[in-house]
Amino acid sequence: MTLSPEHDAAWRGFLRSSALLLRVLDAELRAEHGMTHRTYDALVQLSEAPDRRLHMKELADALVHSTSGLTRVVDGLERDGYARREVDPANRRSTLVVLTDAGLAALEAAWPTHVRGVERYFADKVSSEQARVLAEVFGDINADLENR
Repeated sequence: MTLSPEHDAAWRGFLRSSALLLRVLDAELRAEHGMTHRTYDALVQLSEAPDRRLHMKELADALVHSTSGLTRVVDGLERDGYARREVDPANRRSTLVVLTDAGLAALEAAWPTHVRGVERYFADKVSSEQARVLAEVFGDINADLENR
């Protein structure tokens, strides 16, 4: 089985542009805020969660990361004062990651840098119609893959 030239070009373009975009966004966040894109993403996920807290497994799923690999991310969040671990009172065997006020402040400070980068390197290159199609396509792909 082979991909059509159009599918092959789209696939390769997706892989390269997503890697390049994440590299540039990461570099900008590091330079301006001393935080990685992974840290920024974790702060976003926690800020959008009920009571600004997620179980480790939920945060790992949100970041598309293994639970074991997430330990390093959460260690860094704790080291920087952006989050803390708490034992889940409903299940003492489960750990919650809780966004701190300092973590929310760091996210709010970094947010304009991130949005500026997304606008410059992505949104300015994509029309509203193209964005709608991309959102639909990636929504379908994500829905399929998240059910596996």
